Amino acid sequence: MPTGSVLVLGGAGDMGSGVVEELVKLGVRVDIGDINVAKAQNIAQSLRDMGEIGVVRVDASSREGLIAVVKDYDVVVNAVGPFYKHGYAIAEAVIAAGKNGIDLCDDHDAAEQILKLSDQASKNGVTYITGLGWTPGLSNILAKRGVEELGGEAESVDIGWFGSAADSRGLAVIMHLFHAMTGEVPMFLDGHMTMVKAGSSGMAFEFPVVGKLKLYYVGHPEPITIPRHLRVSERVTIRGCLIPEWQTGLAKLFVKLGLTSTTERVERLSNFINKIEDVFRTGGVALSGVKVVVGRGGRKVSYAAVNRMRKLTTAPAALGAHLILKDQIGERGVFPPEAIIDPNPFLEKLEAMGVTVSTE
Repeated sequence: MPTGSVLVLGGAGDMGSGVVEELVKLGVRVDIGDINVAKAQNIAQSLRDMGEIGVVRVDASSREGLIAVVKDYDVVVNAVGPFYKHGYAIAEAVIAAGKNGIDLCDDHDAAEQILKLSDQASKNGVTYITGLGWTPGLSNILAKRGVEELGGEAESVDIGWFGSAADSRGLAVIMHLFHAMTGEVPMFLDGHMTMVKAGSSGMAFEFPVVGKLKLYYVGHPEPITIPRHLRVSERVTIRGCLIPEWQTGLAKLFVKLGLTSTTERVERLSNFINKIEDVFRTGGVALSGVKVVVGRGGRKVSYAAVNRMRKLTTAPAALGAHLILKDQIGERGVFPPEAIIDPNPFLEKLEAMGVTVSTE
């Protein structure tokens, strides 16, 4: 395998193929690692004019098989979701193989477990960034930028996101959504980590393009990681919603009826929704977004980015992999984005890749 090569696990999926495309645009040698070889080959063929893309069959559920494959690469990007199901096992295998890695992990419980691999990663001399996508990922980096703008400390970080069924595809994103909206989820409130009811505490957020939306508590990693790495004294919260907004109400109804009360039920419901997902795309807007509001002493700074979900998610992951390849991120261990990425140069590079952040 040529030096400077990246393997994208789940590279035949919606988000994984986006990471592949972004890496190729950056001039990186990429292989798609996926169990669906035919689909991976079609994607590689569709991008052939942009650069060299290989295809490797990988069963990400086989630890030994995964280790055998990833050892040939410099950086591994994991886009295999849902992450509450696959995130930890894949991260452990990549780190055990002594390879640098990045993932798109957006589940709070999986992120907590992946972060516990930091000592092993440090011992093996590797860098692993977990949650370098849209939210978490871009959201964490904007939170860090805001804290720095307010003098290096803040009282509050409030994160809001919206996603559209017209802007995503695939089973994993549906499973993640139901997982994030079920049961109790972590928030940093009154200076302490607190478990709250998912789907509660509605709050209005104003976004560019789409206007005002009502968002609710969801389970994501940011309230866990941000207070550990940024000086935020009182509050770190994250809320989300779907557009059109009736879809948020429907998702909350499914949760209330107990249709997501176990992982088996989540999978069953998600498979059903996935089969009829075109119904939910009808009339939808193919946009997603994130907004981060940071406060200190009555002063607030806020940042927002609205784009296609695929672009918002995959550009940060690809850029992170590129920086690791170029030895511009060299700390050893497992980190969330805010612990290891300098926000201003990173955001400048993201803008050149088509992700624009507006400031209020």
